[in-house]
Amino acid sequence: MAKVSGSIPNFANGVSQQAIALRLASQAELQVNAYSTVVDGLKKRPPTQRVAPLGGSLGTNVHAHMINRDATERYEVLMSPSGIRVFDLQGDEKTVTSPDGYTYLNYSGGASRPPYRALTVGDYTFITNTTKKVAMASTTEPAMKSEAIVNVMAGNYGKDYKIVIDGSVVAWYRTPDGTSANQSPAVDTAFIARRLATGEEVAMLTTVNDKPNGDWVWKTSDTDLDASGINAANGWTVKVSKGTIYIKKNDGTAFSIAVEDGYNGHAMKAIKEYVQDFADLPAYNEEGFVVRVSGSVTTKSDDYYVKFGKMSPSDPATSPGIYREVPAPGIKTSFDPATMPHILVRNADGTFTFKRATWEKRVAGDLDTIPEPSFVGHTVNELVFFKNRLGFLSGENVILSRSGEFFDFWRATATTLLDDDPIDVAATENGVSVLRAAEAFNDRLVLFADQKQFTFMGNELLTPKTASIRATTSYSMSSLTRPVATGSSIFFPVARGQFSMIREYRIDENGIADAEDVTGHVPQYIPGTVVKMAASTHEDILVVLTDADPAAIYVYKYYWANGQKLQSSWSKWTFPGVTRVIDMGFVSSQLILVFDRNSEAFLECMDIQPGGIDVNQTFVTHLDRRFIQETSAAEYDAFMDRSYVPMDQDITLDSYICVTAGSVEKKLEPGLQLQILEKGDYFVVVPGDVRGVPLYFGIPYEMRYGLSTIYIRQQSQGGGLQVVSEGRLQLLQLLFQFSKSAFFRVEVTPLAQAKRSYFTNGRMMGDPENRVDRVHLSDGNFRIPILSRNDRVKIEIVNDSYLPCSILSAEWIANYVRKSTRI
Repeated sequence: MAKVSGSIPNFANGVSQQAIALRLASQAELQVNAYSTVVDGLKKRPPTQRVAPLGGSLGTNVHAHMINRDATERYEVLMSPSGIRVFDLQGDEKTVTSPDGYTYLNYSGGASRPPYRALTVGDYTFITNTTKKVAMASTTEPAMKSEAIVNVMAGNYGKDYKIVIDGSVVAWYRTPDGTSANQSPAVDTAFIARRLATGEEVAMLTTVNDKPNGDWVWKTSDTDLDASGINAANGWTVKVSKGTIYIKKNDGTAFSIAVEDGYNGHAMKAIKEYVQDFADLPAYNEEGFVVRVSGSVTTKSDDYYVKFGKMSPSDPATSPGIYREVPAPGIKTSFDPATMPHILVRNADGTFTFKRATWEKRVAGDLDTIPEPSFVGHTVNELVFFKNRLGFLSGENVILSRSGEFFDFWRATATTLLDDDPIDVAATENGVSVLRAAEAFNDRLVLFADQKQFTFMGNELLTPKTASIRATTSYSMSSLTRPVATGSSIFFPVARGQFSMIREYRIDENGIADAEDVTGHVPQYIPGTVVKMAASTHEDILVVLTDADPAAIYVYKYYWANGQKLQSSWSKWTFPGVTRVIDMGFVSSQLILVFDRNSEAFLECMDIQPGGIDVNQTFVTHLDRRFIQETSAAEYDAFMDRSYVPMDQDITLDSYICVTAGSVEKKLEPGLQLQILEKGDYFVVVPGDVRGVPLYFGIPYEMRYGLSTIYIRQQSQGGGLQVVSEGRLQLLQLLFQFSKSAFFRVEVTPLAQAKRSYFTNGRMMGDPENRVDRVHLSDGNFRIPILSRNDRVKIEIVNDSYLPCSILSAEWIANYVRKSTRI
């Protein structure tokens, strides 16, 4: 028999579900309400601080979203089919109006949680119901009118200018032969247009006929539109503007039109519905005339539509105009706002408005040149914001808005692709990859489908020409919750039956992506499906909420140094009296929590910053639902030596205790528990004179850490440590090193024997700081007897008081009997 010793170097690596012989010495069997740190060791988790009640039960079908507007203004948004409520982080409810109602938030199918996704950009929170399919509104561009124009482009001598409608010549004008210079006005394009339209004569010099009043007047017989019945009396509209003749059939019935100019079509053109070249359009035209510019006859991809209008509304009707690109006649131009994502707007007066958004309309093109965004006819599964563009994930596509214009998803022109135009790209794979989530990461957007991951990126300037998607990894992902980005990695959940795993997605310096399973050593630790995750880059911590254990939070604490992960700790946090965690989210080092406690919702918070202490104290008072009560209104009964303290909160329904908080006067030392002699509606009675002494009220909670079986560990030939399981290891003593601790106990339970408890309050005889009525934080060792075989005893560290503890490491002493000799 030999006496041996060993050590547990730290308690920083949380729970492990590996075979006991494969665990690290720093891994535990159980860790509840304990916080693993690499600086302060194993500590009791921070307490929650009561902020405010949120007014009764919120129900089970509530979706929560946190708005982190700026450093001073943050909100908690709670939405359900019955409406939206908004609270600031002090618990004050804000007024929410909904001019369009809350119909968009309705859903069917019995989903366990509302199918909503929300994204905040500035004062706008975009909300999508992932069960609603986007549709186009019935609003359409006006249909193509039954109209045409005749453009007289050139006047030539001795030519016949004819207009043919429905196969019949309805206007015919022959220009003079040019034998005299005085005939030149007769070949003016405006004169020809007027003669063809109305037959009107214009005084001019000529060499024929008589000379009334000394002016020569030229006359010739011709046919004009009016004479042919193309006039108002017969349901036609004819207008002349310079060299352009506008012709419209008032009842909208179709007609055909052609022209002859004796100059191979180079002197006059008829334009109806389309023109091949934009240069063929006249400078003068009828206001509102629409025509399709067809371009190449072999493809429709270069077609576009233009409408004639004034350059300025104040311009006279006879001035030249401009052709502006418009949508194709008869095409739908607007999204149905009732089916598009809605917006929750923070107003200037601090109120909020939930309403339909005003989305930009189509301004050009048709279904061939500018097709509808790919989310039309499909659901919007996720909202993203990337490089100053609002984005939707729909089906296999990523659709980003115009740069800087979050409500515009239409190209500006069909003639060219602009750099700021919207982007619509599909994640093409041999299988169907419906995109469920996205996270902006470095200079790219990481996309998550059910079974694949993609990266979406462009060059330094993201444009429709440079945007591309490529597959990176092929891991399954749970679609119920969003991934969470933390510095250089992204955590995403994977559902695998009764339990969930968490993967950590990282991209190395060579651009190669991988997703490590950070729950590989605890495969059956996170029950059910993950429904919410939140992370703090300040504290390197990830918190996870599941549907199978809704009243607890699963905590992952990690630490990276020099490219290596030195800590990977999983643990569980529970909260007394909590029936469900409704929401959680980080603001810097503060975890914001919304709890359901016995069908009543409460807003609480938790400060996780390392080394944090309470005001005017040297430690943290560990009480959940903690709040501080000022005692300026307290009444002291000197005869009974007790104080009546009016309360701001009602504590009659819960097991609150009272602890003195730090005060400037130092009338009572902080951290002293006072017995509550009596309590009622908004008052308590405590012993002593507490006037001017602030008091903490809160609910105690228990920290529990179960040590893994202790083994002798030796260096293996292949490197690392291996467990020596041969022989008998009889544990004699266990020595814990602690720091800044005021209380903890160790429970030792040998197999089939009664539990033995050993506690320390950190006080040591002879220490000058060891004074009565004062909480003393000490550093030292705590030695306890074990006297059991290593694999037949359970050892747990427990702290169920409000006082702090910090366990750094442990050493053990044992008798070891080797039954064989190792060779």
